Amino acid sequence: LKPAFAEMYRVLAPDSFAVSFYGWPQADRFMRAYRDAGFRVVGHLAFPKRYTSTTKFLRYQHECAHLLAKGNPKAPADTIGDVIDWTYSGNKLHPTQKPLSVLLPLVETFAPLRGTVLDPFAGSGSSLLAAKMLGRNYIGMELDARYHAIAERRLAA
Repeated sequence: LKPAFAEMYRVLAPDSFAVSFYGWPQADRFMRAYRDAGFRVVGHLAFPKRYTSTTKFLRYQHECAHLLAKGNPKAPADTIGDVIDWTYSGNKLHPTQKPLSVLLPLVETFAPLRGTVLDPFAGSGSSLLAAKMLGRNYIGMELDARYHAIAERRLAA
């Protein structure tokens, strides 16, 4: 995580935001990686699900993300709530697929017009598709060739 967040911080425009989804069992590792890179955590987002994704000691029914700041970005003109309903995508394209209904308000609020959305863990390309739909530029990286091909097809359609 540390090298990835260091690079994200390096290429991110001054005084701007990043959104990082994370798994709660690894929250401490993510927090260290953010801070070591230079990010400040300026918000926490919760995404309640209407279904259980995993059951262990509890039924896991939410996702989480941190809102990160590089420098001192201005507050968004239209703020959004820190709880956003999660619409089930079926995870048909990727095991951790994010629904567009969650990503669209994040991109619209925290990525400026004519800005670029960077997703270094692009998976099936949902964040890139949200950026495209909202007229933002986008750059995605994905190690798995199968998911890279899925993202390419989605963006070309």
